[in-house]
Amino acid sequence: MTENRVELGGNLEVGRASRGDLESVWAIIKSDSDWLAEKGLDHWRKYYTREKIAQKIGGSEVYLAYQNNDLVGTVTLDTNPVEYYRPEEMNQFTDPDASGLYVTALAVLPDKQGQGIASELMEFADSEAKKKGVKYVRFDCRAAYTDLVNFYKKRGYKVAGETVDEEDNNELYLLMEKALQ
Repeated sequence: MTENRVELGGNLEVGRASRGDLESVWAIIKSDSDWLAEKGLDHWRKYYTREKIAQKIGGSEVYLAYQNNDLVGTVTLDTNPVEYYRPEEMNQFTDPDASGLYVTALAVLPDKQGQGIASELMEFADSEAKKKGVKYVRFDCRAAYTDLVNFYKKRGYKVAGETVDEEDNNELYLLMEKALQ
């Protein structure tokens, strides 16, 4: 199933998911979706479905993270912008025409959060972006989830712009990016 794993540090390994890993990826996304909904943030429930995850596995680089051989997280990387970014949103990035690696579906099992796993996965995203020769790592996050916004800012990501999701009660989302050296 999961392709060759590489060690990231702290007993964390990451490997590329295959179609056979759909249920594993979905279990992590669903667990985080439920956890977020308990905090009043139900945007993942509206967007991430088993079908959406299958689509991501088929068209993007979806990775699974393991700690001591236990599945603990996932992240999706793609050199194409997410399908819901409109031109006016793309134009808010520092250099909209520059190459980027777009991060989506970063999820760590709720009982494994706070152990540095998400930090390692974001470092992995930065590393993969450098390998691909892209100039920026980009993503969006819900502005109301201030702990997550601060998590990204501590790792060198900056707010490049904002967008409002009309399908999500006009919630404000921040467009985040980091320029790579």
